[in-house]
Amino acid sequence: MIVRESTFDKGICVVEAEGRLDAAAASQLEADLMSLLADGKSKIVVDLDGVSYISSTGLRVLLVAIKRARGEGGDLKLCCLSPRVYDIFRMAGFTAIFPIHDTEEEAVQGFESGR
Repeated sequence: MIVRESTFDKGICVVEAEGRLDAAAASQLEADLMSLLADGKSKIVVDLDGVSYISSTGLRVLLVAIKRARGEGGDLKLCCLSPRVYDIFRMAGFTAIFPIHDTEEEAVQGFESGR
């Protein structure tokens, strides 16, 4: 996972995930997200462009993180989902929970517009 400040706006962190977000990889994503939240960074974009698959463990990690971010006055937005990964979110009913954007820029702008 790569964690960086957004190039579009200060105060928004971007986490770039890659590969398969299965049980093994999800633990690293969880550690990265919880570290950001512990540091008071509750505006997070997770870029899933490089993710080919996400397991129920990966979905759980994102669900826990979005609940915590929202509890701290922020949010967690997703962007750049492949059709396969989007279908997993849709089948799990997570498209109703997560703000999903086509690009990182749109996700960052979503914080400004409240979407």
